[in-house]
Amino acid sequence: MHKALIVDDDEMTRNAVGDLLGRVNFKVESAEDGREGIRKINKSKYDLILLDLRMSGVDGEQVLKILKKDHESLPIIILSGYLTKDKIIKLSKLGVKGFLTKPLDIKNFYQVVNQVCPINIGK
Repeated sequence: MHKALIVDDDEMTRNAVGDLLGRVNFKVESAEDGREGIRKINKSKYDLILLDLRMSGVDGEQVLKILKKDHESLPIIILSGYLTKDKIIKLSKLGVKGFLTKPLDIKNFYQVVNQVCPINIGK
């Protein structure tokens, strides 16, 4: 069983993404903001991180910069309604492995997750 952390300040998004991951046998934890996400990542091992960019306090980009120092190989997927080509290039250089736009397209969601952390989509 894979373990995922969803870092997003929107409770509905955390719940929806958590439900989708649960369907493909992920154990899911969540964090309401970047600070809580970093704290959880430093305490536990995750197979996948889903990270929002726009959060109050420590935003997703700041989280990436902090994680790059100690958790460079951690598979991270960005969840955002505000992705541009330039932003994707910049975030890829920070180690992001996948990108999902909000609102989520379920088929695309599973394709991106499977590319970053292989899952059994047939469930």
